[in-house]
Amino acid sequence: MIRLALVALVAFAAAAAAVKPHIVFVLVDDWGYADVGFANKNISSPTFNVLNDEGIQLDRHYVFKYCSPSRASLMSGRWPHHAHQWNIVPQTVPLGLNLNFTAMPAKLKQAGYSTHMIGKWHLGLKSEDYLPVNRGFDTMTGCLTGGENHITQRDGCGTDFWTNRAPDPRNGTYDAYTYRDVIDELFDQHNATDPFFLYLSLHNVHAPFQAPDEWVNLYPNTTCQQRRLYQGMVSVADNVTGLVVQRLKEKLMWDNTLFVVSADNGGAACGGSNYPLKGSKGTFFEGGVRSRAFVNGGLVPQRMRTTALDAYIHIADWYPTFCKLAGVDPADSGPGKFPVDGVDVWPLLSGEEKESSHDEIVLGFNYSAGNPEQGAIIVGDYKLIVGHNKGGCDTLMYSPLDYPCSQGEEAPDCDPNCLYNIRQDPRETTDLYHSQPVLAQSLLKRYMKYAEEPRGEQDQGYHVQGALPDAKDVACPYFAAHGGYYRPWM
Repeated sequence: MIRLALVALVAFAAAAAAVKPHIVFVLVDDWGYADVGFANKNISSPTFNVLNDEGIQLDRHYVFKYCSPSRASLMSGRWPHHAHQWNIVPQTVPLGLNLNFTAMPAKLKQAGYSTHMIGKWHLGLKSEDYLPVNRGFDTMTGCLTGGENHITQRDGCGTDFWTNRAPDPRNGTYDAYTYRDVIDELFDQHNATDPFFLYLSLHNVHAPFQAPDEWVNLYPNTTCQQRRLYQGMVSVADNVTGLVVQRLKEKLMWDNTLFVVSADNGGAACGGSNYPLKGSKGTFFEGGVRSRAFVNGGLVPQRMRTTALDAYIHIADWYPTFCKLAGVDPADSGPGKFPVDGVDVWPLLSGEEKESSHDEIVLGFNYSAGNPEQGAIIVGDYKLIVGHNKGGCDTLMYSPLDYPCSQGEEAPDCDPNCLYNIRQDPRETTDLYHSQPVLAQSLLKRYMKYAEEPRGEQDQGYHVQGALPDAKDVACPYFAAHGGYYRPWM
């Protein structure tokens, strides 16, 4: 009798594990808002088109204005300034995702997930503690830094290609092609009844602009070569994403999958097109922080398919959302760390709720020498940008066909701050900061309340990019003495 009860208990536990949804998050690097087929017929992206058109388009999905902080928000569930909002550049900066935080994959491991990462990490490598496999991932293949050559994987003083705990000798191949091989390996080895988490952090479409001829030749030679290369890189990203969808369906996992695709920030100035939004990567204008994003997979309720959500969502929200779906507590409080800022957005995705749970979204809060600079906050229909916010090339972006082959004049900088009604004026053409001083001061007061937080914990104590230490004098000789690969050096 006891044996039968034990068998029944094991069977129940197995059934419970099987109903946990598979979760895939695809992050496309420096992806322009207009650089996708459903927004621009001149881009070939059949997978992205279907995922968007047959799923849920997230019309107000916000990220940080450049690479590493968006990843820190995703992995920690915090606003960027509660994680870090400096880019880890040069790559030998000895910092990364705060080791006090329980990273997203570690949370999912608590719920019995098999956790995998493919692509760009950019959240620290100075010591082994920062490696993805020590932050909760079972496996990782890709680059530890943030912008190496796609073909040689060379960057600065080393070669950056890594698998789990050692350099990967497959460097010298277009990185996305290796990622396709790894995707096949993962699915070949995975038991489809076990809950599965994949973080596909594509290095495309980040500079340097490189793509194999088979993808570049999809585009007529009627525009500048840089644009053709960029377009080809988008098509590669689409192709790799499509392979994941294909393998999920082949393994009969798709019907129990939540599949999320997002850019990490807007297209880079002189690189991608963020039309019709103003600005580019590196700015708090909509073109820098309002990302292309959409959701699909069998977990999406039928009533929500082919819809668009206008509610505010921040990339930090996926942390508590995935935790709740996995059945694990998203709380991550304790000494030396801010509580999780993200909110569970499954009620929005399931159609149970229509409005965001956020009272405000903090896009950035940068403190330097006691003076606020280069931050932004969204409250209701309005966005306040604090401090200098210069873009580059043509911040109004012309159209997705003209840009970036034709250069325009740079938009005016904020003086001293900018205020926009981003619902009525999504292109941010009318600055209300001086014409609506009462509203402006109200939002500035809400922004400034973050100055009351412990400064030592904000950005791990580093408040400007120029203050970051650089260990190249130690790290680069260490790489050279150990095969020339980027690796933990402390």
